Amino acid sequence: KQWYQRRVAITAGEHKITAIQVRKIYEILRLRATDVSDSQEYRKYRLDVKRRINIPFLKEKRNFEKLSKFLKKDEFAAVMNSKSAENQQEFLQKSYKELEFEYRKVIERLSTHIPFP
Repeated sequence: KQWYQRRVAITAGEHKITAIQVRKIYEILRLRATDVSDSQEYRKYRLDVKRRINIPFLKEKRNFEKLSKFLKKDEFAAVMNSKSAENQQEFLQKSYKELEFEYRKVIERLSTHIPFP
């Protein structure tokens, strides 16, 4: 993982793009190389992308944990009721599907200009 992070930083610096853009390019190229008929390989790809999509939720969870120290139990419960795990899972699934659709459009456009093996 450290190797990957160093490589992303170097690549971003070489091409004057952000680390997030490098990550998205990686995800697009990895989708292109992933055999979607192989359920294990495709599952690994999906989980990797969803892990990135989930980062804001993890940050939010840490913030809620900090907030719980300052709120009364009933106030904290009211805040937590508005955030359910089901909503998060639905959001992740919907976001992933939209992202995959966009990535496939990019792959299609690229394949007209750059022949993929």
